Amino acid sequence: MTLRERLLLSPLYDWFGKRSYAQSGEDIIADLELGRKGKGVYIDVGAFHPKLFSNTYLFYKRGWSGVCIEPRPEAKEWFLKVRNRDKFVGMGVGAKKDVLEYFEFDDSATNTFLKDQVEKNIKEAGRKLKRKINVAVMPLADILASSGLGNAPIDLMSVDVEGMDLEVLASNDWKKYRPKLVICEDLEYDFESPKSSGTVKYLLGLGYGLVAKTPYSLIFKDKNTREE
Repeated sequence: MTLRERLLLSPLYDWFGKRSYAQSGEDIIADLELGRKGKGVYIDVGAFHPKLFSNTYLFYKRGWSGVCIEPRPEAKEWFLKVRNRDKFVGMGVGAKKDVLEYFEFDDSATNTFLKDQVEKNIKEAGRKLKRKINVAVMPLADILASSGLGNAPIDLMSVDVEGMDLEVLASNDWKKYRPKLVICEDLEYDFESPKSSGTVKYLLGLGYGLVAKTPYSLIFKDKNTREE
């Protein structure tokens, strides 16, 4: 854990009135789209850290709870300490049940299961590979089925898994676990050709509409969601 990550676990981080914990204000946009709802349920895939770059911690502070999924072994202790209302799942998400190599870097925000991403991290971003570990992965639908969510309505799903976002989305059971709002990382989105994005095509096909774009993420809303 870096010094920055340790400091962010302290309650002092919250006492200075920070409004957004997300990387680019995704949580503020989601809050507006969801009508500043008092309590709700979220699913956070690639939750990374309880507060840093979190699309869901703002909602946790308000009384929400949900399922946080993160493969970093050290993350479990942090989430149990800081976000004990949440169900933490320490594994990866993929198309099928498997055990995959997980590559950890000096900048843990760039950790990945993808070997081609490893090369980019080293050659293009100058990151240093710290270690490789084996991590269990399961489809999102299977993880949620054993999470204790039951039939609780899901307000928000956040997906940030360094290049595997579409695979994660496709592993969900959208009839059973259908959030009102989806935040998904998409660094390849092209304003001039939005449907060239696999994420856009997939979620539009499921009946979602693209409502916002930040430097790192796309935000989709279920077209059947009623305004509250």
